Amino acid sequence: MLNLRLVQGPLDRAANEVILQEYNRLTSSRIPIDEFERWVQDGPAGPAWHALLETGEGRIVGHTSLIPLRTAYSSGKLIPAKSEYSFVHEEFRSAKIRGHETGRIKFLILVDQLFRHCQTLGWGPFYVSTREANHPLSRRVGCRPAEFSLWECLLVLKPLGAARETPNVKFSHRAALFVAGISQRSLWAASQFFFSSNNGVRQIPIQGEALKLTEDRLSFFEDLASLQWRYQEDQYVRLALHSAQDDYLIAKRGSRDRYLRVCQWKLSSGKGVSSLIHALIRQAESDQAIGVRWAVYQNGADSAQLIRELRRHGFLCASRVRTMMIHTKDEQFLSPAFWNVNDSLFSFDP
Repeated sequence: MLNLRLVQGPLDRAANEVILQEYNRLTSSRIPIDEFERWVQDGPAGPAWHALLETGEGRIVGHTSLIPLRTAYSSGKLIPAKSEYSFVHEEFRSAKIRGHETGRIKFLILVDQLFRHCQTLGWGPFYVSTREANHPLSRRVGCRPAEFSLWECLLVLKPLGAARETPNVKFSHRAALFVAGISQRSLWAASQFFFSSNNGVRQIPIQGEALKLTEDRLSFFEDLASLQWRYQEDQYVRLALHSAQDDYLIAKRGSRDRYLRVCQWKLSSGKGVSSLIHALIRQAESDQAIGVRWAVYQNGADSAQLIRELRRHGFLCASRVRTMMIHTKDEQFLSPAFWNVNDSLFSFDP
């Protein structure tokens, strides 16, 4: 018989190590303990709540968590949260849970109890970024889908690296990336001589100053504490335009086997976009990255103008839809119009 326990962190190091070891094993991840503890313990909105499944001897064999986030929406009265680090050890998936001895899937009991508890604390909405195969499970704990249209844009600087390392693409697409990458690399090499070294773009410390808060939609990582938590200075670059005080861009730096990836941005006008794109490509070259990756979510005229500019600079842009599962009592949060979406919401990578 297993025991279900709800607890707000921080947990002790031994418990964190057990949770992370099992999560990494079951998901083939390689998340380090310091990173895990950063996300679940040090957030500016407070530590995460955890749901733990434990044996009678106290061994942790199941876990899920809700990480609270800050937002300026609704005058900061909401406490949205991200569901993360969920698993149930395969040897205990048929074991009964004390007080929940029904035939329901153990993972669903775990998640449902945590969601219900955090709702009583006034938290919500909760969002889950998971594989499409897991969406039916998410529906069974009250989550509903919100679909976000986007353009996935790539500029390849290392064709062979792109063919080998680009995630989630078929073999035929890898070959196409290699061929397209040869043309893209040549185009960039020919055009870079027409731009000065900075061309109106300045690089500023990631955590140097807060961003202008977005109050009309759910938007995250804009206040100074959230920036300091979400983006480590040595792993990200923040660019801004001299001509537009509130416009900015934050990107995860690339490497020999990774793209430089744009995570968060605000561009209120088309002025200076070309300069930012060139600055990104120069940074990718400096990082010896495969290229530049930018997922542009369709949030109106600004995103359409950005896509046109990226294509003009040789980016390959393919449309797709990303589904986010959302647990909420408020129907408005099922509409993409109420979310300021970018890639920073989906991956807490190092």
